[in-house]
Amino acid sequence: MFTNESQRKEMAKEARQISAWAAAAIAPMPIPFADIWTITPVQMLMVRAIGNIYGYKIDAKTVKEMLAVVGGGMLGQQICLALFKIGLPGAGGFGGAAFVFFWTHGIGNAAEPYFQSGMTATNEDRAAARKEGMKQAKNETPLND
Repeated sequence: MFTNESQRKEMAKEARQISAWAAAAIAPMPIPFADIWTITPVQMLMVRAIGNIYGYKIDAKTVKEMLAVVGGGMLGQQICLALFKIGLPGAGGFGGAAFVFFWTHGIGNAAEPYFQSGMTATNEDRAAARKEGMKQAKNETPLND
């Protein structure tokens, strides 16, 4: 599919950015916890796409395991989103959108070294990559302007 590492990196970056923007666009949904049915599938598709870029055909179980590790837990993400929405009705959805954007970008950033390493990257490596990806997202988007 992709013959060199720079092509893979570029395609993975594109998958991260598209997915992060898509998830952020969904986040302002006003009902707490309802977005788990919309944001999580976007994140799962992103992880699958990055796996495909690196030559892996992965199943839903593998994606869920990956998200559980690098996502810091979907429950944690949903609690943060719910707090935004409950604490700041209306405006909280937009704060949640920024959170979801950075979180999704971080998950994608962690998926890349996982598949690059032949699916042998440690949980600690993936967690560190997620945090770094969240920081990188601030520099790669107009949100920083």
